[in-house]
Amino acid sequence: MSFYDAARILVSKNTKVMKGPFAIILDDHQLFADSFSLMLEQYNLFEQVHTLYATADFPNLLISLGRKDVYIFLDYYLGDKNGLSVLAEIKRLHKNVRVIFITAATSPTVIQNIMLSKPHGLISKHSDLPTLIECIEHKSTKSVFTDSYTRSLLKDQQPLKSTFTVRELELLQHFANGLSIADTAKKISLSIHTIVAHRRKMMAKANCNSIGQLIKYAQDYEFI
Repeated sequence: MSFYDAARILVSKNTKVMKGPFAIILDDHQLFADSFSLMLEQYNLFEQVHTLYATADFPNLLISLGRKDVYIFLDYYLGDKNGLSVLAEIKRLHKNVRVIFITAATSPTVIQNIMLSKPHGLISKHSDLPTLIECIEHKSTKSVFTDSYTRSLLKDQQPLKSTFTVRELELLQHFANGLSIADTAKKISLSIHTIVAHRRKMMAKANCNSIGQLIKYAQDYEFI
């Protein structure tokens, strides 16, 4: 019997799941986050469901869960951050976590970039509940679960020859928000020389000659 089948039986008996994994939803679209949280609670799939709309309180919450089994439902677009930078932080703070990207991203380039980070799953916000359950129950640690819509976006796509690193994506977001090199360096505690070196590498990858072209490239491919 699957975990989901057991949960449905418990729901039918009007009881609560007392033990099980914890869930964290991190999405800056409050209506979606709240609706998704209510759905998870309705089906009693998790012992507790925590909902966050910003990344500020996320590290402390994750640390507080200690060694508990945790599922994190994460969007790629998170205001002034992106989900990949959050994923890197998750891997540093907690080893026993399954990260599932639930995103509206449709750019094949972005999808491939997420896949390279090897989350537990990657499904579209177009997905239905059975697909979500299937993703949660996905056992393989060697393959990323994807839904049919996401797979259709990747159909006939060539593998990425080069991509932006998590740090580069973070810098791109700051540049797009209008921060100067000096302001960006101060914000993320790096030297101006390091920021300039990153910018040079990014411009080479995108075959751009100016920061404006670089930002447009990133926006056209929906990296930011």
